[in-house]
Parts: sequence; C-alpha cells; structure tokens
Amino acid sequence: MPNWTSITIPETPSPNYVIVKNVSLKSNENTVKEFFLFCGKIKEFELTKDDDGAHQVALINFERESAAKTATLLSNALIDDCNITAAPYFSSAIPVAEDEGESATSEKEAEETSQEGKPKSRIAAEILANGYLLQDQIVAKGLDYDSKYGLSNRITGYLGMLQTNVRSIDNKYRIWDKAVELEQKYKIQEKVQTAAQSALQSQPGQRARGIAEQTFAQIAAVHMEATKIKTERSVKTDA
Repeated sequence: MPNWTSITIPETPSPNYVIVKNVSLKSNENTVKEFFLFCGKIKEFELTKDDDGAHQVALINFERESAAKTATLLSNALIDDCNITAAPYFSSAIPVAEDEGESATSEKEAEETSQEGKPKSRIAAEILANGYLLQDQIVAKGLDYDSKYGLSNRITGYLGMLQTNVRSIDNKYRIWDKAVELEQKYKIQEKVQTAAQSALQSQPGQRARGIAEQTFAQIAAVHMEATKIKTERSVKTDA
C-alpha cells in the first residue's frame, strides 16, 4: 500500500474514503479527479504509483458517504486505457443509513450537494454523456441501487415507454439521429438490441422474459438519457 503524503488517514474508519486501483500511467490527476467528481464533492484526493509501478492508485476522501458509494459502483469503468477498480478504503467502516440526517438538511445544503443526491442511474448517464465508457453491468448496478432505495428522476419516464417494446427503440425514439457520432462510436443501439434478443431467446418462461425486457429497457433508458444530455449540451453550445 502506498505511503500517502497529502492525505492523513483517520484513526476511526470512515465510509467516505475510496481507494481506486489499476489506474493507467497515462492518466493524470485532473483526469481521474474529474471522473469521480461526477459522484460528488471531494475533500481530499491523491494519485500515486502503486507498489509495482505498473499502474497508479488513487485515494479519495469524499464529503459525503453517498458519493463514496457511487464511486464504488463505478468499479471496472474505463479511464484512458485501463479498467479501474474502486472499493471502500476501510473494510470495517460502519455505513450511515441513506436517509440519516436528510430531513434536517437545509435547502442551501441540498443545493450544494445536488450531485450526491442524484439517482445513480442519472450519474451514469452524465458520465456516458461526457465520453466515458461504462459497461452495462455498471449501469445495471446503479439501476439496482436506485430501485432498492426508491430513488427516481426523469429517467423513470423513459423506463415506462421503453419497456413496452425494447426491440423498437430506434423506430419509436429518433433521438439517436441527433447523436450519430456517439452511436457509431459505441454501437449502443446494436448492443442493447442484440443483447436483449439473445437474453429473451435463451431464458425460458414469461417471468424470465419480463425480467430480461425490463433490465435491458432500463439500461437502454440510461444510454438514451446520456444521448439526450449530450445533445442538449451541443445545442446550448451552438446557440
């Protein structure tokens, strides 16, 4: 384990600390830090070479535990040419309940921590919209987390529409036409439709079929939200 020089490790384990391994030697501090800022505000950050010198390792102290939790869900995301791994720094840290103290949060505090308060699926969409590559398994973890804690946002509207027919995504929603470059780069439509068809054919029973449709429709919804974010940003820039 590296000797951290700019971060003092607390004696009491904290769930706000996340360690990120397998960081590419090509990645600089700004690149890695900007990626994890999608999770929420960062109090402390340090990036250094790991013990064997083949990769880098980062230690992040987030302001809120919810941001740290989001960061760990992003394990295996691609930054530059390496799939990073992210995990809690302290294995023995006691997590704080998701809603603990939230009722006492002022409107000003809520505004300042809005990124941390977003559903994980929305954060995944923002990361995708900024050109990062997230495997569908990562997106699915975020969706599962949102479902577990009852979180929602405007992506929910997409889910209801897409679940009616996951294989007609492009025919019903021509938003892909506004982001041809993104679709061609990552083959999002082809990947989602092919995976969905394969899953539906291989899993027996109507219940399994429904689960598969729902899962892939939700993943498609996040990709579509990412495309929408990218398109809206492009429109604002052109204006």
